[in-house]
Amino acid sequence: MAGHDGFYPSGHAATAAVAYGAAVLLVLPLLRRADGRRALLVGCVLLNVAVGFGLVRRGYHWPLDVVASWLLCGMLLTAMAAVAGRYGRVPGRE
Repeated sequence: MAGHDGFYPSGHAATAAVAYGAAVLLVLPLLRRADGRRALLVGCVLLNVAVGFGLVRRGYHWPLDVVASWLLCGMLLTAMAAVAGRYGRVPGRE
């Protein structure tokens, strides 16, 4: 990373977190069983950890860049979940 600056926060990690997180928010209400919902959430977290690890391992970002992106996207996904919970009701599941 010699000669480079301005990588804070990681756009790569943010894009992955928002894309995978939004996909989980879309699919989660359709799953009825708790173990399926848990598996989906764990898979999303593991996938994002793998993306972050790869970015740090290959030298594209510092660990703090990736963690900062996850924190920012956590706030964004929390807001998205609140909106989805309010307006995204599945018919017959109320």
